[in-house]
Amino acid sequence: MNNVAAIVVTYNRKELLRECIKALQASSRSVDIIVIDNNSTDGTRKYIADLIGGNVFYKRLKKNIGGAGGFSAGMKYAVRQGYEYIWIMDDDTIVKENSLEQLMNVTESVHDNFGFLSSSVKWIDGSDCKMNIQTYKSNLTDIEKAYADRGICPVKAATFVSLLFKADAIKEVGLPLKEYFIWGDDKEYTLRMSARFNCYNVVDSKVIHKMNNNEGSNITKDKIGRIDRYFYAYRNDFATARELGAKEICIYFAGFGLNSARVLLYASDNRKARLNVMFRGLISGLTFRPRIRYVD
Repeated sequence: MNNVAAIVVTYNRKELLRECIKALQASSRSVDIIVIDNNSTDGTRKYIADLIGGNVFYKRLKKNIGGAGGFSAGMKYAVRQGYEYIWIMDDDTIVKENSLEQLMNVTESVHDNFGFLSSSVKWIDGSDCKMNIQTYKSNLTDIEKAYADRGICPVKAATFVSLLFKADAIKEVGLPLKEYFIWGDDKEYTLRMSARFNCYNVVDSKVIHKMNNNEGSNITKDKIGRIDRYFYAYRNDFATARELGAKEICIYFAGFGLNSARVLLYASDNRKARLNVMFRGLISGLTFRPRIRYVD
């Protein structure tokens, strides 16, 4: 068994999953690969059957519990199995040959004193992926400035696209909130992690997030068939803001007001439906209080 497990959460994207696994298998640093299948209905298991075995493990969940649930389940499983480091990503993450090697080199540079290390996430054209912009720490100490000069940049929050966690940190901080289902689970979890541990973006570790476009999430412009998922964004972001305090709640409402105005002014269709999703998410967030679970 390797000391690093890559957790890949997938749902009905078998072609991308296969590409993701193949890229992981080509890594210059050996890694075990654990696929968490959120009860796919597209024949995922059969499509990747020839890849399963050796250092590739396949776990199919009984139902779709979203990205948040999938990562929570996968991280819990990997920690219980005794892996020292847990490397998580979506099924549309395509790592480079040295992505993990660069992350592991930094574990030594920071003397293994960290909660997570994040890769730099690029879109398919090489530009920064807008969905994966990280929140960098300000007011750095002299030591942190020295790290940043070496491309090891202190961060407070990142997305679940190539994050390397220490298993011991997961044990202390707990698991991602599976009730978030999708969207905002990574922000809540990485903020929770960085409040306890030093966390860094490793500039030289690069991965590709193979999304259809590089526009980020935007309820004003998104297709009407996709807007229901924004319910989770507005619910989860309010729940996270509430836990962080009054300042973050004010920032949330300022953003909510701005996005409402954008929908009214610039949405090309279904303005009422878009606003309805936003307000349903906010109202649900008022009483949404999932509890943190720990690896037992």
